[in-house]
Amino acid sequence: MRRFANLYIMLFLADAGLSLIDELLIASSAPAPLLSGGRYAISSAVMVLSLVLYACLGIDRRLPKRVFLPMALYISWCALSMWPLSGVFEREALGLVAATGQVLIGGMVVLTVRSLGGRVLLGTELFRGPLFGWRNTLIFTSANLLLLPLALVFTGLAVADYYFGAQTAGFLRLSPVGIYMTERSYQRGAKLVRLAGMMHIGKEDYYEDLAGSMSSGSTIILTEGVTDRDRRLENPFNYSKLAQVIGLASQETMQLDGRLIDLNDLDQLPQNAGNSGRPDIARADIDLNNFDPQTIEFLNALGSTLFSDKPLTEALTEYNAWVKEHMTPERIAGVMGDILDKRNAIVIDSMVRSLKRYNTVIIPWGAMHMPAIEAAVLEQGFQAGGARERLSLDFRTIPYAELWKKWASATGAR
Repeated sequence: MRRFANLYIMLFLADAGLSLIDELLIASSAPAPLLSGGRYAISSAVMVLSLVLYACLGIDRRLPKRVFLPMALYISWCALSMWPLSGVFEREALGLVAATGQVLIGGMVVLTVRSLGGRVLLGTELFRGPLFGWRNTLIFTSANLLLLPLALVFTGLAVADYYFGAQTAGFLRLSPVGIYMTERSYQRGAKLVRLAGMMHIGKEDYYEDLAGSMSSGSTIILTEGVTDRDRRLENPFNYSKLAQVIGLASQETMQLDGRLIDLNDLDQLPQNAGNSGRPDIARADIDLNNFDPQTIEFLNALGSTLFSDKPLTEALTEYNAWVKEHMTPERIAGVMGDILDKRNAIVIDSMVRSLKRYNTVIIPWGAMHMPAIEAAVLEQGFQAGGARERLSLDFRTIPYAELWKKWASATGAR
């Protein structure tokens, strides 16, 4: 066990040093692919050995926990992208932060080993006693069982934050407090584009603050909202009911103060339009007639289940049964192509046309649309500028007890 423990220490320190050097080279635009490959191999080994060694702490009572717990827990935290600290730093800088932290942890480990009589590695005197002890195993197991629910919740939130961050290009961030939405600005000469990530439900003051920040002076706001001219939706969506259940407001409640215009009239507007003291507002979205019939069928299924007046448990059961019967990977791809790609194309085209008439274009759209819209903005030669976060959903204000009672009563009724 001593050899295995010392091997882990050496690999941890080697991983820390290689990672820091590699991240510094990447930051200086001089990456070394061979070094990165070696670092990846050692990092993978350290990650696997961390799990093994953590389990060994509950078996071998001789292993000093003050040496190995910081290392194993830090590697596990890095595997979860250092959430929630990851929300403080840019994703590009997170690797350097993680490597610096690992070097500091390594330094602390070396000092701790020296205090135990070793130099860099553990000496033989620590491993002369019996390997196994019931007291050590029972205490270690009990502590892990008590902390397991918290660890599962923490891991779930970290994974969810990573997923949503990747899907929204960082316009949505999950924190222990709640969900933050990001607004970013992009500048090209006198032209300004503001992209504000949105979600359908959130705090009322979140929508008020966002609406109040809409500037005037040659400004147009391109809003989202799929139209249904031919009434193809049998059960129109209404987010207000869901929002009220958890004490929030829906996006439809956001009141924008401006002059409504039709995008069909955009080319007839003069230069520096929208300069009347209030911004112009235009719907830059698609009509359901442009969707595939299978997408309409899916939306009607959503409306008749999750967005109906049925109890939540019943609605979820019906929705899951419908999805299992009707949805295939090909159909899912088609639905996402309609809901995201077709609508993105409309708003991006509207943005390009609007920039010919307005100095400022504001796009408050769903966060899932932002990766494509941001890419289009950068392709137009804009440079990223400032960013601002707003707390959209506060976990601390959700009435959990009331929701649990409703869920329990609905489940009992069935």
